[in-house]
Amino acid sequence: MSGTAATSVAPAGDLPAGTGAFIMPWLVYCGSFVLVIALILLSQKVLKRLLPYVAARRQTRHLAVLESLALDQRRKLSLIRCGDKTGVILTGGGTDVFLGWTDDESTLENTLPNSTMVPHD
Repeated sequence: MSGTAATSVAPAGDLPAGTGAFIMPWLVYCGSFVLVIALILLSQKVLKRLLPYVAARRQTRHLAVLESLALDQRRKLSLIRCGDKTGVILTGGGTDVFLGWTDDESTLENTLPNSTMVPHD
């Protein structure tokens, strides 16, 4: 009996030897991919439902950006409201500069030179 070797024969309905080792990892990868995509879509739905509650806490009645104008790639001129006052801010570049309040009429009159003012009839 020393010369006989045992041979294994695969049953008739099974895949050839070695293909299961190739297919199983791909099924796991595809299943994981589908699971990740499903979690992303689910989190998107949940975030859309939570957004009004999060945004409601962040709103303020006293501070708001009314308008913004891009001057170039870095600098932006913004018109802000703080309480009852309206101001102008220049942001970007090396520093941010508060240019002043626009509601104060005395400030506006002092900024214009007298030679440019035209009297009304």
